[in-house]
Amino acid sequence: MRGSERGSRTQVPGAPGAVLLCAAVLVAACVSAPPPAPLEPRDTLAEFSARRLDALGGLPPASSGWNRAQWLAAALALNPHLQEERAGVAAVAAAERTAAQHPNPNMELFGEYLTATGASPAAWLYGLSMDFLLPRPGERARARTQASLQTALANSGLGEAIWEVRSALRLALLDAVATQDQAATLGVLVGAREALLESDRARLRAGDIGRSQLLADELELGRARQRAQQIRARGGAARARLAAAIGVPLSALDETTVRWPDWTAIEQLTATTPALWREQALIGRPQMIAALRAYDLAELNLQHEVGKRWPQLRVTPAYAWGGSGVRQDALDTISNEAGLGLSFELPIFNQHQGEIGEALGRRTAAGEHLKSVQAQIFEQIDRAELAWPAARAAWAESERLTQLAATAAQAEQRAFARGSSDRAAMLAAQITASEARLATLDAAYEAQLAFGALEDAYHRPLEGAESLMQAPQA
Repeated sequence: MRGSERGSRTQVPGAPGAVLLCAAVLVAACVSAPPPAPLEPRDTLAEFSARRLDALGGLPPASSGWNRAQWLAAALALNPHLQEERAGVAAVAAAERTAAQHPNPNMELFGEYLTATGASPAAWLYGLSMDFLLPRPGERARARTQASLQTALANSGLGEAIWEVRSALRLALLDAVATQDQAATLGVLVGAREALLESDRARLRAGDIGRSQLLADELELGRARQRAQQIRARGGAARARLAAAIGVPLSALDETTVRWPDWTAIEQLTATTPALWREQALIGRPQMIAALRAYDLAELNLQHEVGKRWPQLRVTPAYAWGGSGVRQDALDTISNEAGLGLSFELPIFNQHQGEIGEALGRRTAAGEHLKSVQAQIFEQIDRAELAWPAARAAWAESERLTQLAATAAQAEQRAFARGSSDRAAMLAAQITASEARLATLDAAYEAQLAFGALEDAYHRPLEGAESLMQAPQA
């Protein structure tokens, strides 16, 4: 080809742009993807089985006896359910970045074969078009707000999960220490009943009592042993639930002492500002926050449906070029053309009133759900505030009777030592004192349950080291 002919060739202005766009698409496709992260159940099992409490940083050795705040700190770090909830919050929060992105345009490459008429030869036409979405007014802002509300909703779920773990942990610790004290008292009771049975056997041989008394002693001894076995089983189950609340295998508690030295000191439990805590719970518990965020989402969805009455515009610029083949005499006849398209919905058959009505109904339902949740919390608080004083009074009466029984047992022991009472009377007094002690432990346990229900209703620790902790970050 001669130089003059090469210089007279018509330039195609759209071709370099098309090449650049194709290169951009290829670069975007080559962006590195996250590496695969396969999970093997054997590996996760080995990791869980190897968990130990002493591996946690910032805490003293578990064998020294943790307080409830330290147990809670371990649960916040290790509990698998909380780890799942945190991962869920992170996954939902990732949508905020998605909502902030601008939509990418779509590109279409096309080719057309034009059939010639008359003296003009046939030719190929090549081109590309871009499709740009023009969001409705406020739509991107609503999308970002929706993503933020979804994150807040997920955080409310995490906050509720944290409290559920704390509540389960408190109950497991209570059961563990209560069964320890009950088992010790039942050991004393079993010993006293065994001694009474031996004493009555001697009296039976001497003819002082009848056979029926011995049978009654044997039955009472059997009941006491059965109660001791049940308490030991409850203690084992409590330690298993404690391990589950923390997020470790039961074997991790083998060298750990569970302590709650003042769990029976019911007189120390108080609720100083119930009116303030009631109000805060009724407006600020995670369930209320979740219901409020759900209502906000329903309101935002209604705004989105109302916004659809504005047309959704799509702008489609296009460019095409071509000629009558690849012959040398056709290189000077390359033609090009440009176009601009605009598309939008025609509201002929409906104006989105159906979707708007659905969104309005969902907003109304969300509002009623919020009121229902608040009423349920109100009822829970009322029940807890009524149950706690009654349980405390029952414990106080049981404690008074235990003191009387202990005083009587001491008097019988002194009388036996002086020889003014027999061994059977002394053992009977010890048995009565042990039974009274067990009744007081049961009353203290019920009072702790009632106080725990009060904490659950307010969603705040009311005593102990936990009340000094800062609220965990959701």
